[in-house]
Amino acid sequence: MTLKAFLDLYDNWNGITIINDNNLAPLIKGTTSAIAFEDGSLYDEDIMASEVIAFGFYDNELTIRVDYL
Repeated sequence: MTLKAFLDLYDNWNGITIINDNNLAPLIKGTTSAIAFEDGSLYDEDIMASEVIAFGFYDNELTIRVDYL
């Protein structure tokens, strides 16, 4: 599933989301709405097309690891 499809299913648009790469290095951190919407300040088309590898909630933050090089 792509990150775009995954975030379309998520409903806490004001929550904090962290996107990590394969090495767990942070790519993006911000509100879900800023990351998921094309007019958002953190939107990145290449990252949104990446496949989701894993996700979890840590300290009320959605953390997602994607297959991004």
